[in-house]
Amino acid sequence: MVVDNFASATSIRELIKRKNFYEIDKVMPKASYDLLVDALRQGHYVEGIQKFEREIMYVLRNMTVAEIANLPDVSEGLENLIKNAANSCNNLIEFMNMVKSKRYTAARIYRILLYALLGFTKEDMENSKKVDPYIRVLGFNSTGERLLSEICNANKKLQVVTSVKDFTTTCRNKKLLMMLEKDIQATNIYTLGYEYDSYSNLDYKTKLIKY
Repeated sequence: MVVDNFASATSIRELIKRKNFYEIDKVMPKASYDLLVDALRQGHYVEGIQKFEREIMYVLRNMTVAEIANLPDVSEGLENLIKNAANSCNNLIEFMNMVKSKRYTAARIYRILLYALLGFTKEDMENSKKVDPYIRVLGFNSTGERLLSEICNANKKLQVVTSVKDFTTTCRNKKLLMMLEKDIQATNIYTLGYEYDSYSNLDYKTKLIKY
């Protein structure tokens, strides 16, 4: 889908799969396109959840039925279906064919698989709803920097993360720290899908992107 000459993330991923970089260049801001091409060149791009199918199958096989039942979005006995599929399949295609249905959509199952991979429980989900989330800033241009400063000055209670190290040192809210810990864990798992340089703790090492 293209809106105002910019494509959706889903459309861009499809174009990447087809290696149609000419079309990608036309439907992304140039600065974003340059960053994407640089990431692809370095092998720092993960095409999809299939990259982690071995890790996911390992996690599910080591979880008990009760632990699977405690994952967000799992209900109505779905935990038994997931456990049985994990014990009898060794790839995600087979797994999804066993589990998905009109009742249990593919989108819902994929969310559950990510929850399992991240160790995200129903309690974690409820705790995240009880606190105003922090704003995680990854980069900005000069206009964005000015607007961010104005927003922070207008609302001193906003939790803005521009440095993970500084935030983990100064924040006293345990729920926010739990959420940030999941962010860091997600990055560490994501980089396992890199073709090259699969380093951990990039949240601490990566600097803000400034245009």
